[in-house]
Amino acid sequence: MPAGRHAHFLAAPPAVRQAAEALDAFCAAEHLPGKAAWQLQVALDEIVANVVSHAASGAHTPAFDVWFRRDEDLIEITVADDGPAFDPLAREDPVVTLPLDARQPGGLGIMLVKSLMDDVSYERTTRNVLTIRKRITPGEAPGGAGPDEHSAERS
Repeated sequence: MPAGRHAHFLAAPPAVRQAAEALDAFCAAEHLPGKAAWQLQVALDEIVANVVSHAASGAHTPAFDVWFRRDEDLIEITVADDGPAFDPLAREDPVVTLPLDARQPGGLGIMLVKSLMDDVSYERTTRNVLTIRKRITPGEAPGGAGPDEHSAERS
């Protein structure tokens, strides 16, 4: 798996907050601009919430791993989970102009992730591997998406 910071979690509800805290620490250590940190946080929250909701099968609680990496102005986050094979990018984006009762459920979260990131890719190995990439604009003021900014969302 990719080099960089690594965190391992059980695919259970506390993992959403734990992954957010791991990302906060990475953003602070890398002095990421506040806007980029916020976009990464929203995307990772959505991905991890989906892993927690869909990865469990039977009595076994699967695990997932997150790698955080910076290569100059590119931030890359990879999430690999043990859940059933599922490519969230294979599905077309939902048509948000339709009335709610005419829409198929699902797909809004990954559509949001794709809109916030510069690149999103999926690969199936023995695990589901989703990688998001975000370019940082040089010269943006550093500032993290700290716990206080998202505490209500993570409660």
